[in-house]
Amino acid sequence: MHNDLSQNKYISLITFRKSGAPVHTAVWFAKFGENPNTFAIITETNAGKVKRIRPNQNIGVQVCDIKGNIESGATKYSGIARLVVGREAVAVRKAIAKRYGITYRLFSIYNSVGSAIKRRNKLPETNIVITLDI
Repeated sequence: MHNDLSQNKYISLITFRKSGAPVHTAVWFAKFGENPNTFAIITETNAGKVKRIRPNQNIGVQVCDIKGNIESGATKYSGIARLVVGREAVAVRKAIAKRYGITYRLFSIYNSVGSAIKRRNKLPETNIVITLDI
């Protein structure tokens, strides 16, 4: 994992609207696979970032805090995102769970309760794998 990223819990994932306008989203991330520049991001299938990645796989990332605030001068990395489903989506979830431990478990419980109350769509799990140009 790249030093600038490995010391942080959150990155700001930068996706792009059809107009080209960037959208920053603070996300959890974990090293994923054999490539040292590849990371996994957990998300919801209907999330805006997923909808923006479908037509445009170009992304950027910068380290940020939990609220998405980016420090002045923070390095910006570019890369490509791909949406994953099935076994690969499950592997992403496991990588995030391993990195974030109890915090992830508590979030999962909260999310499950919220899903039951909201009766969300039963779409297949979709997550994101990004490869950075480092």
